[in-house]
Amino acid sequence: MKNAVAYLILWFSVSSAFAQTASNISESIYRSFYNETITIKPDNPDKVIKRRYGIFIDTTQNSVFCQNLEQRIDLDDYYQSIVFRHCRDFKAAKKMKELWSFKDDTLYNSLPKKWFEAQELNGKTYVFCPKTIKGHYSFHLTDSTIVTTKGEGPETHFIKSVKKFQNSIIIDCFQGSKFTIKVLDPKTKLAIWKMEDTRYEHGVIYRLSVPVSSFKYYNMIVNHSAEDKVPDDLVFDEIDYENLLSFTGKMKARF
Repeated sequence: MKNAVAYLILWFSVSSAFAQTASNISESIYRSFYNETITIKPDNPDKVIKRRYGIFIDTTQNSVFCQNLEQRIDLDDYYQSIVFRHCRDFKAAKKMKELWSFKDDTLYNSLPKKWFEAQELNGKTYVFCPKTIKGHYSFHLTDSTIVTTKGEGPETHFIKSVKKFQNSIIIDCFQGSKFTIKVLDPKTKLAIWKMEDTRYEHGVIYRLSVPVSSFKYYNMIVNHSAEDKVPDDLVFDEIDYENLLSFTGKMKARF
């Protein structure tokens, strides 16, 4: 009888310890650029990810890194106050009571409202999760504006017209800026964004971009290094943006 009780106590102890260990380990698996698979705890990834794993591919599409990037892309209260001031000043300069609204425009509403730039690596599309979002474009669409930011302050563009041209959507803004958006994949809404503005160095900027709502379709390249530095051997593919803009086909989500 004593042996049976001792066995039961030992069994419960082992089971409890195993359950506790299993609950602490995430099912999130990451592939490092050193071709090793690592498992991390989502509550504190810094404890497990060492310096050599500073750059890695997140294959889960719903990890702490993905969630953190979504939060960083959001316009915080301070940025929203800047956009509000831009809108107030624009209306005062144009003597408008309200901004032009495109909330009932079918073409405009076919576009997702929040975007972040993507990258191509070895012919595959990834969302790139940088250490800091400074220098990386995100786009926020409202009923009346397109707000662009590189993590260092928003630029507010006031929409004047929305029209379709061939296989793209053209958005002209009052300040003279123009956005050409070509959706490459109807499922994920992966798109080319072409921004034209005389304030840019060459008058035009291109970005391959993915809606935040479509992060779930893509693996993510995460920069979790101590410094915001990309290794020399990590070179993203060059993209022929103008060719893609004129291309009549579509690009699939590729993993």
